[in-house]
Amino acid sequence: MLCKKTKIAHYCDPPRLKKNEGGVFCPLFYSTKLYSRKKRTRRVTVTGENNEIAVLAAVAVNPHASSRRIARDSGISKTSILRILQRHKFHPYHISLHQELHGDDFENRVIFCQWARDKIGLNRNFFLNVLFSDESGFTNHGQVNRHNMHYWSVANPRWLREVEHQRPWTLNVWCGIIGDKLIGPYFIEGTLNGQKYQEFLDQHLPILLEDLTLQERANMWFQHDGCPAHYAIISREVLDREYTDRWIGRGGPVAWPARSPDLTPLDFCLWGSIKEKVYQDVPTTPENMMERIRNACRAVSRETLIQCHESFMRRIDKCVEVGGHHFEHLLK
Repeated sequence: MLCKKTKIAHYCDPPRLKKNEGGVFCPLFYSTKLYSRKKRTRRVTVTGENNEIAVLAAVAVNPHASSRRIARDSGISKTSILRILQRHKFHPYHISLHQELHGDDFENRVIFCQWARDKIGLNRNFFLNVLFSDESGFTNHGQVNRHNMHYWSVANPRWLREVEHQRPWTLNVWCGIIGDKLIGPYFIEGTLNGQKYQEFLDQHLPILLEDLTLQERANMWFQHDGCPAHYAIISREVLDREYTDRWIGRGGPVAWPARSPDLTPLDFCLWGSIKEKVYQDVPTTPENMMERIRNACRAVSRETLIQCHESFMRRIDKCVEVGGHHFEHLLK
């Protein structure tokens, strides 16, 4: 039992009995033992000065070393290592992957960005009238960012997802961004080639642009990258006819720099978020995926598209600043 005054737990032995003169058993005494609660203390981790120096020296010699490897080499616990690094404001930054640049890529990127800055100098809203376009492939075994998928549970639910690798299929999707409007999606059957792209430009793109005003269409510039279907002669003939001196691309009036997804709004702004929504659940059929893509495109807000435009403006300045080299890791 617990003593009200001392707050100490008392454990009482059973009473011992002894016969009295009349032959009757009576209690002789109670034996009381006192037990005090042992105070719990957290094990002191090893974060002394010498260990701090050892951990900081380890990351200085090899910034890529994991906390587990440092613990194995130094004999310091992983918890202590992480505490030391956190105290000294270290953060485990992750690598970012970029398209490889080579040859004249750097110069071509600077030339285009300088041209873009000149246009902005004459008209701050010039690129609000540019239709940026791109294609992307959606597969039935597309991957999602698993860091964004959680299952809160008391017990491990053994959450898994089946992925179809033996019977793959792909949807080619075209989309465009002009100002605060998203154009598309348009689904391309099979592999994109010059003939299909020419038919898209000539027959289907005008229908997709019907929601734009006549003035917007008259002043609009068209942009695409330099993939083989875009560079086909029949494709360029349509662009020369419909957008005379008003299109950006390989072989066009204004050359688009090769290997520059970091300058393409659909690459750095749209496709990632669309695919993350589409791949939340396993796609069942091409028709099911088409509907998901349409829904994801309808969910893109006007504010998001404006942010894409503002990001493009910052990116061309940063690209010039670094001489055409990679710059995304320098953006804030």
